[in-house]
Amino acid sequence: MFRVTAVFCVAGSALLIVTGVLHGAGYSQVSDAISRSNASAFLKHVVPGLWAHFSIHLVILAAFGLVLAFSRQRARILIALLALAAAADAAWAFSLAGFFVGVALPAVAALCFALAALTPGDSI
Repeated sequence: MFRVTAVFCVAGSALLIVTGVLHGAGYSQVSDAISRSNASAFLKHVVPGLWAHFSIHLVILAAFGLVLAFSRQRARILIALLALAAAADAAWAFSLAGFFVGVALPAVAALCFALAALTPGDSI
């Protein structure tokens, strides 16, 4: 049977992967829109890379969550930091665009990681 911690970590990681894939799906639209805009050459060069960077960032956070889910060592502090990173991403997205699915998914992922960090010992 899976430990409760593993279930929460896997759930949080799955939510971050879904968020990263959804975000990454917008890459070509953002690239096309910024290239056709009257933005500076610098922004036309940087914005697509920043867009891709955030998608990659979410997938890397998810990978850490999966590693922690199946680790024999109970690393509560690392799981708590993962919860904090997901919460910060959700808060940042909210500050930019208000509430939408790109805020809800990482916020729920942060909650999953927080619950995993708070789950006692070897809970089943």
